[in-house]
Amino acid sequence: MQLFLEISQIFVTTFMIALVMPIFWIVLFLVYLQYRRQAATEEKLFGRSINRVGKQMITSVGLGMVGGFGASAILVFMGLSLEQIGLYFIWPVALLLLLINPRYLCFSYAGGIVASMVLLFRYAFLPLFPALSENVVIESLMRIHIPALLVLIGLLHLAEALLIYFGGHWGSSPIYLKRDNGEVVGAFSLQRFWPLPLVALLVTVVAEPEIVGVNMPGWWPILQPAFEPGVGESLQFMIVPVAAGLGYGDMVLSSTPRERTAFSAKWLALYSMALLFVAVGAEYFPPLVLPGVVFAPLGHELLILYGKNKEENRPPRYRQSSPGVTVMMVLPNSPAYDAGLCHDDIILKVNGEPVADNWELLEKIEASYFMVLLDGSRNDQPFSVILKKQTQEGEYANGTFQSRQDSVRSHYFILHRSAALGFIPVPASDSPVYLEMRKPDPLGRLKRLRKKEKKFKVS
Repeated sequence: MQLFLEISQIFVTTFMIALVMPIFWIVLFLVYLQYRRQAATEEKLFGRSINRVGKQMITSVGLGMVGGFGASAILVFMGLSLEQIGLYFIWPVALLLLLINPRYLCFSYAGGIVASMVLLFRYAFLPLFPALSENVVIESLMRIHIPALLVLIGLLHLAEALLIYFGGHWGSSPIYLKRDNGEVVGAFSLQRFWPLPLVALLVTVVAEPEIVGVNMPGWWPILQPAFEPGVGESLQFMIVPVAAGLGYGDMVLSSTPRERTAFSAKWLALYSMALLFVAVGAEYFPPLVLPGVVFAPLGHELLILYGKNKEENRPPRYRQSSPGVTVMMVLPNSPAYDAGLCHDDIILKVNGEPVADNWELLEKIEASYFMVLLDGSRNDQPFSVILKKQTQEGEYANGTFQSRQDSVRSHYFILHRSAALGFIPVPASDSPVYLEMRKPDPLGRLKRLRKKEKKFKVS
């Protein structure tokens, strides 16, 4: 019991230090940038931020601390050191991948690249060019224990699966998306990022008389480091604070955000446990190293593609219905929320008059007085609510619908006014306001710079 208390005190103290490390604040800043970009998109579409950046940051940090604490406890329990897991190599690769696409901020891709580099240098480059082993960077790279690196990836993704299950649907952002067939449908963009404070181990070889600290049991560590102490020497482990980041990005078309995150979490947990099984097996059966290195990034990518195809090959959930207007989302602490309106409600009448589309719905609401009676269908059962209008503010304080021909301005009026009332309607199939999903172009900025350079030369 005394040993447990001593280790726990050191562990908790080091974990708290991780919260004030510069690398952790760099991760926080990257997370902030992603949430700020999401909020900017919401402000452009709906005239206001649907998910406040501050709230997003607080929930991300809170869940990240819980996930980081659990992952750190397992890392220390197994005795994985920084030299073994190669965290200082993984981070730069992960940041480079972030520039290509935010969803590539994932240790499965960065870790797979680093592990592949270890294998290439160990079995291809160093036998041909032995002098490379004298390079400090190459020497540090060769200390990476690939089974330990795979265990790290598996543990972080297991933590990510739990974070996705419990909080992946928080902060889901409604968007209007144009599909390949030209139809505009409603969707939800799921963008969650978690900064993880972590506790890791550093291991060095010291003379036995110089060993200080807590005496660990003989069975520890579970995964032995590559260091081989000489006669009269032993391994000295030190607990140090580090940081990592986890990200989850998805698009919800044919299910609800909660259903989607539950699906993603289940399959990600299965992937994580399979990778952990291969990683631990590779410690005792080295031929499993290569399948593990291949499975880490490839299995993760196949998992994403499987989920994406499953979501996109089903009919969209949030498309224009006839008759009435379907509600995609109800914003908390809003008139629609106070009235009792719910997502997936179909509004059929305003003050007893039928409505066919978003245009008629907002036109009749704006023509009404302070109290508006909404009738509709909820789970195939009729319902009625009283919506209390708020005074219009800002750009549309004295605005009216210009005409259906003034499409872009009027559709923005519909979106902004609906959000002000507290609900997001499903878009019209021919809505001129939408987002298009484009494939990331890693060389896009370079191409734009070259075009500007050519124009400058021509002029």
